[in-house]
Amino acid sequence: MSIKSHFSLFACLIASTSLLVMTGCGSGRAAIKASQEKEANELASTGGRVSSADGLRLGYACCNLRYSGDWVSDLSSGELPFIPVGSQILVRRLEGNVAYVVVDEKRYRLGHDYGRREEKTSEWVDKLVVLNDPATKLARFPANIRAAIEAGKITMGMSREQVIMALGYPATSDTPKLDASTWKYYWNRYAYTVHWASGRVSKIEGNPDILKLVQYASPVTEAKPKPNAKAGKGTKDK
Repeated sequence: MSIKSHFSLFACLIASTSLLVMTGCGSGRAAIKASQEKEANELASTGGRVSSADGLRLGYACCNLRYSGDWVSDLSSGELPFIPVGSQILVRRLEGNVAYVVVDEKRYRLGHDYGRREEKTSEWVDKLVVLNDPATKLARFPANIRAAIEAGKITMGMSREQVIMALGYPATSDTPKLDASTWKYYWNRYAYTVHWASGRVSKIEGNPDILKLVQYASPVTEAKPKPNAKAGKGTKDK
């Protein structure tokens, strides 16, 4: 995809967000226009490949991003609604431990609540807003894995990458290293643990009621009854 076409996907986001802060006076409109032009030029010149440390980044949701109101926390509690993996995201600015972003013409805040000691907020935001669309990888996964990710749940045998797509990154305050043998996640603030063996989910441990909600169950399809081969010729309707 060209830089021009890549940026055009987000042009409406930039414009709609600017309208929300427009004052209506001439100087206000001029300032907004100048800001938009600066933003557009920077994004066009880099193809969106600007780190959020510079206050601007254009990309895609690495994973399902859980939110409450407009707040996306690094705790990633599983019962919350989520911005789907692959959604286009524009990071407008980074202030302290919060990134202000636009997704589908809606504004959100990415809040680095718990893992600030383990990693910089800009590094965390850059993990969440990736530069390459994960939809390509997602399309290559087996159907049951894709369905689990799209439902925001996990299943046995998933890889680390697949679990991240489904649940988001575990908070670095609980799981500082992704090569650890266990990851900790939450559902409605109750912790559960994902165990790894040979890079795949080997066990999911926690409250049984929570685990039923966390794990993806494939829809059960009713088997059609097989025709009776013996009933046919020579039989009569009763």
